[in-house]
Amino acid sequence: MQQTLNWNWRQNARLNGILRYHWKTLTRVVLWVLLMILAGQVISLLLPLFTSADYTFSGVYTNLSVTLVTALISGILVAGRSTRFLMRFGTARFPVWLGNVLALLAGMVALLLGTLLLSMLEGGIAIFLSNIMPERYIMQAQLGEAQGISTFQQTLQETLQDLPSYLLYTLEWTAIFYLLGCCFRRNRGLTIFIVVGGPLLLMSLTFIPAVREAARVVEGGNETQIMVLGAQWMRYVMDILTFIQNQWLTIQLVGALVSLPLSYLCMRETPQP
Repeated sequence: MQQTLNWNWRQNARLNGILRYHWKTLTRVVLWVLLMILAGQVISLLLPLFTSADYTFSGVYTNLSVTLVTALISGILVAGRSTRFLMRFGTARFPVWLGNVLALLAGMVALLLGTLLLSMLEGGIAIFLSNIMPERYIMQAQLGEAQGISTFQQTLQETLQDLPSYLLYTLEWTAIFYLLGCCFRRNRGLTIFIVVGGPLLLMSLTFIPAVREAARVVEGGNETQIMVLGAQWMRYVMDILTFIQNQWLTIQLVGALVSLPLSYLCMRETPQP
C-alpha cells in the first residue's frame, strides 16, 4: 500500500517526467563539456607528433574548476529556462524544485567523475606513447620517485583519496549556484546588486574608517604610530585569513544546506508562466 501511494505521488507530481526532461538536457550539457575536455587532451597528445613541442603528463586529476563553472551555468539555466518549461504545463512547484535539485546534483557529480575518467584515459595513452617516444612524451616524476607508471599510480591514489571532499564541494556549490539561479530569475537586478554590490558595500563600510585613520596618522608623521597602525592592520588581515582557513568548510556546508530551502522559497513565489 505504501509503495502504491509513493508511486502515485511521483506520478501525480510528474516527477518522473521532470527527471526524464533533465536527463535529456543535463546529459547533453555534461557530454558536451566532457567532449571539449577530451578534444583538448587529444590535441595536446597529438602536438608532439606534428610540432617540436613536448608533452608532459603530471598526473591524474579531477577537474573541479570546470565542474563548478558548469554547475554555475547549469544552475542558472535550470532555474530559468527549464523551470519555465516544466511549470508551463501546470506542474506543482515542489516536484519541479525537487527534480531540479536532484538532476543538478547528479549531473555535476557525473561530470566530476567523468573528468577523472578522462584524465585516467589520458594518462594511459601518455604512458604508452612515452614508452615509444620517451624524448617527446615525458612522465613527470612525483616526489623524487621514478618516472613512468609510478606517476600515474601515485597521482591516482592521491586523487581517489581527495575524491570524497571534491564530491562534497561539488554538491555544496551546486546547491548554492542553484539558489543564485533562482534569485537571478526572480529579480535579476536585485540579485546582481546583492552579489556584486553587497560585498563592495561591506568592504567599504569596513575599510573606509580604517583608511581615514591611517591617513590621519601618516599626515601626523609619527613613526611610532605608523608602525603600530601597520602591525594592527597585519593582525586584522591574519585574523581574517585564519578564520577563513579554519571555518570556511563549515561556512560552505552551512551555506549549501541553507541554500536548498531558500531556493524553494524563492522559486515558490515565482509567477506561473
